[in-house]
Amino acid sequence: REACLKHPCGRAAMSGGFRDTFTKDQDKDGQLGYDDTAFYYFASTVLLCVAVPWTFSVLYNLIFPGKAQIDQDFPTKSRQGSSFKQCMTSEMTGKYDKARREARRCTGGSTCLFLLKSGLLAMIWIAVYVLATQTGQENQIRRFDPFEILEVPHGADAQQIKKAYRKLSLVYHPDKNPDDPLAASRFIQITKAYSAMTDEVAKKNYEKYGNPDGPQATKVGIGLPRFLLEKENHLGILCAFFFLLLFVVPMTFICYYQRTKNFAPNGVMIETLQLLGHYINEGTRVKNCPELLAASAESRGMEARPTDNTQMKPISQAVVEHKKRQFQVPIIMKNQFLIWAHMQRLHHLMSPELRADTDQLLKYAMKITHAMVEIACMREWFFTAQAMIDFRRCLVQALDVKSSQLLQIPHFNEDIIKHCTKGKHPVSSLNDFISRDPEQRKGLAKMEPQQILDVEAFSSHVSAVELKAIVEVEDEQSIVVGDVATVCVQLRRKNLKEGEAMGPVHAPLFPEPKFEEWWLFLVEATPSTRIITYERLRDTEHVMEEKMRFQVSRPGKHSLVLHAMCDSYLGIDQKVELNFNAHQEEEVKREVFVHPEDEELDQQPTLFQQFMGELNHEEESEEEEEEEDKKRRNKAKKEQLESLAASKATDKVDSDDDEEDKEAEKRNAREGDSDSSSDSD
Repeated sequence: REACLKHPCGRAAMSGGFRDTFTKDQDKDGQLGYDDTAFYYFASTVLLCVAVPWTFSVLYNLIFPGKAQIDQDFPTKSRQGSSFKQCMTSEMTGKYDKARREARRCTGGSTCLFLLKSGLLAMIWIAVYVLATQTGQENQIRRFDPFEILEVPHGADAQQIKKAYRKLSLVYHPDKNPDDPLAASRFIQITKAYSAMTDEVAKKNYEKYGNPDGPQATKVGIGLPRFLLEKENHLGILCAFFFLLLFVVPMTFICYYQRTKNFAPNGVMIETLQLLGHYINEGTRVKNCPELLAASAESRGMEARPTDNTQMKPISQAVVEHKKRQFQVPIIMKNQFLIWAHMQRLHHLMSPELRADTDQLLKYAMKITHAMVEIACMREWFFTAQAMIDFRRCLVQALDVKSSQLLQIPHFNEDIIKHCTKGKHPVSSLNDFISRDPEQRKGLAKMEPQQILDVEAFSSHVSAVELKAIVEVEDEQSIVVGDVATVCVQLRRKNLKEGEAMGPVHAPLFPEPKFEEWWLFLVEATPSTRIITYERLRDTEHVMEEKMRFQVSRPGKHSLVLHAMCDSYLGIDQKVELNFNAHQEEEVKREVFVHPEDEELDQQPTLFQQFMGELNHEEESEEEEEEEDKKRRNKAKKEQLESLAASKATDKVDSDDDEEDKEAEKRNAREGDSDSSSDSD
């Protein structure tokens, strides 16, 4: 005990305690703040936050396999909460069933992924169990037990306590462990435990307060394991830290940057946008688009197999190309043939590998064709933008460049279309066909009952849109040159009810669910048809509303046309003419009505004005004081000058009087001299 008291650590041990015993020694907090028990609690809590929801997810996918993927591809509710109206044709229901079977089917990749997730989840639960076990074993945070610290049984006599103290103090003495803070803290604990069982004052404090130092204040430790402080672990910890900081983190950002640097914000590769920007011009039409899609960077990055030449031979012989090829690169030629084959519905000639390549191309096509439309819109080419949307519809519905719109109807072929376009009440457009009553629709005479039901389901699913639009200047009665005019557009799907939303379109040959998108183009009713403004609508609700704004640049009559074009069906587009007269600014007298409350608000100073006003008021008060001081100084100076002038004038008068007196004396003296001379005579 005396040796411990002589040693600095011993004195520190006697004057202050250890963190686990709620010590008062503040110098040891930075060294002894790491707490294993707190770390066990913290780590187990974090792992439980990960393990519990992950376990529910795994169990849900195990009980309902593929349901999450089906809900993502074929949702039942829109974002606004409306119920999606699904297309109930036999082809689309078969597509839904196939997608469900594919989602539920266990493939090698899905099985490996499930086993990997299950293994990681099991490891997390094992870690939680181990941490919970360790937490149960840790009792330092609960109480200070000197018998446990000295490793002696309860009820040990003084000789056993002294022997255990000497043995442990020799092992954990700071002189034998100069670079080990844990050994020093352990030595302090041993010293306090020995003091609690031998010193009378410390023993009373321990019996009364549970601590040799008496009542203590609770302190907060650091929830990190203590092995971080052990000397033999320092090198490994530093190596792991620098490896994480200097390698893992930079490599993560580098890999992410390498993956994303080649893509634009719309998801299309930058190389593809450069290609499209170079080759798309005002004369680009639908027949040019398959080659542009095949020449995209996404298409050129697809895999080419040695068997492609043999499998592509029947397709290349059956496909009809409507334009001479520009590119002779093999992968571009192959993908171009696949696109033409899809548009001409030659899927029966494709092998499973080629069909998979075609589906992959069509998935790329949605983003690429969207970029084509935007390029045409930015250059104000309406006919080019219309051609890009036509190409997009051809890909969704598998239509050739010159195919009839009626081929979108289930079970319709060229013979039925010829019958529909001839005779009494011919039908040539899709909008005309679906707008007729079921009894008046042509081409259904030789169909089976199920086929007729498919046609009816298709006709009820295709959007029957009613377009309304007005031009106005918000809060004004007339339109003046320089105003920003607003076109208020409303599209109402007449085939939907309140609370319903349009589900995926009827596209049995398209590889993924496709929802309607509508493009609004406001163009001039002139041969140039310059695009004034455009908008893209992705709303699937019963009523769609949009506002399009443009600046009125010239006076006089304006004739504009608003086009509403669907990107999924060919033949249901709508348009409406908009006419208005723009006045000169001097022709229209506009009264600006200001509400009295607004006037009162305008009179109130803003916070900035109030702040600046206080500063200006202080400056003005200082200036006023300076001016008053200046006036007082000027007044005093003026009074001094006046008094000085008055004194000078008085002095001058006095000097004049003196001179007169002197002259009078001189005259008197001369007269006296003259009198004396006369007396002498």
